[in-house]
Amino acid sequence: MILFALMGNPAVTGRSEESGEGFSMQVISVVSVQRPQRRVYIYHTHTHEAYNQDPDDPYRPTETWRTADENYNMIRVGKELAILLQDAGVFVTHDTTDYELPRLSTAYSRSLAGIEQAAREGYDLYLDIHRDSYSKGNGPNTVTVDGAEAARLLFLIGQGTGSNLDEKPDWQANEKAALMIGAFLNEKTENLCRGVSLKSGRYNQQAATPSLLIEVGNNRNTLAEALGALPPLCAAICRYFDALAAP
Repeated sequence: MILFALMGNPAVTGRSEESGEGFSMQVISVVSVQRPQRRVYIYHTHTHEAYNQDPDDPYRPTETWRTADENYNMIRVGKELAILLQDAGVFVTHDTTDYELPRLSTAYSRSLAGIEQAAREGYDLYLDIHRDSYSKGNGPNTVTVDGAEAARLLFLIGQGTGSNLDEKPDWQANEKAALMIGAFLNEKTENLCRGVSLKSGRYNQQAATPSLLIEVGNNRNTLAEALGALPPLCAAICRYFDALAAP
């Protein structure tokens, strides 16, 4: 019996025909089934977070390590990640709303409206992109990616165990996504991902699943180092989607 098929995800139908030579041939009709395009929503609760000043390319600070200039704050990081994901065939909505204004301490209450709207539209992954604060205990501040220094990444997952938090996030599902993406990051570049940190807050992750907060470097990193971590992050996200589709 001779079988003919195509690689991919075909729907297969067939019939058998008997020849006059004593063997049968099965003729297979292959209909290609396209996987739905993956959708990612990117936003920035702490929009003004920025990196260490580069003397050759300075930005105007609003305060130390913060700026409203979208070319240097977290919107720039989200923009570059969105471009990489789009080039990889992912549909991306990049929310550039400045959620910090008028007051940083209430930013999460404003960004909640954004992710709730995104949840109604439906996405496969929700990413709140931040910049961490430097701590000596976190180990090396950069790793080498393709010959250049890149900032390290950390995932924050809120369990919603703090006081007065009635609606809980599905933190186990969020953690699973973070662990998978982090493993793909470190498989490619050792120590690029600092791990997954479970917190008592929610970070608006109760609004949609899987929802992740990603710390892209810290205030002692440069913008260039932060951007250097994005190509492997994009690749890890794509591998995560591929893993979800695997039989």
